[in-house]
Amino acid sequence: MAETEKSENVWWAGPRFLMSAVAVLLLIIVGIILFVWVGNDDESEATPPPQTQAAPPVTSAPAVASEESVCGLDANGGTTLTSPPDDVEWEFIGGIAAPTSAEHGPGDVDEQTGVRSCYSHTPEGALLSLAGRLAASGDPELLLETTKALSLDGLGKEIGIERIERRIASGDTTTPPIKIEGFRLLSYDVDEATVEVVASGDSGSGLVYITTSAFLKWNDGDWYVRYMDDGSSGPVEGQVSDLSGYIPWGPTSG
Repeated sequence: MAETEKSENVWWAGPRFLMSAVAVLLLIIVGIILFVWVGNDDESEATPPPQTQAAPPVTSAPAVASEESVCGLDANGGTTLTSPPDDVEWEFIGGIAAPTSAEHGPGDVDEQTGVRSCYSHTPEGALLSLAGRLAASGDPELLLETTKALSLDGLGKEIGIERIERRIASGDTTTPPIKIEGFRLLSYDVDEATVEVVASGDSGSGLVYITTSAFLKWNDGDWYVRYMDDGSSGPVEGQVSDLSGYIPWGPTSG
């Protein structure tokens, strides 16, 4: 399993070299990966907390969905995800490629805000939802609208929104280019999923890998990020040394 680097800014705190490009980014979701690259001075790596371990394969029959997708996506899925979703296409949003699947979503893209929503009630849908939110972090205004629309209410959501608003107010809208490289499904049941996505970026002296994760809750026919009261939105965030333990997936892999 890849090892993560602990950071003070949960969800988007990371290497010093990107501090100038990213002042305040989302914590899952965001609050999503760019916060991992803001102001982390710790160069040591640490083992992820126990709860970040991927759940063992479920041998029982797949859970039955409690409600269908808000836009009618009727994809069926189990409780594990050991290979990348099929039929995925990628399009750039603010410099970061976002995945799209006819089967798993997004089933809706708001014409005014650009918010990508409505994903299938499956592990694939949860993965694409998180990846889409990560791509939204390339545009702070889109990130703000996405966080408002697809996060469960609570203190953590408020913290995430405030950080994005401060970033926008500061005029810091420059985003370093990143590329999704892989994923892990840490846990899944009928109404909740914990997903981890790893992305790469060029530090100027070499390629670095940043990982982020999110607790997702099936709510009102779509996947919503469930923030903790401290503003964190997943059990894993930080820098990893390589892609060991992740399922390869991204704009050039499918």
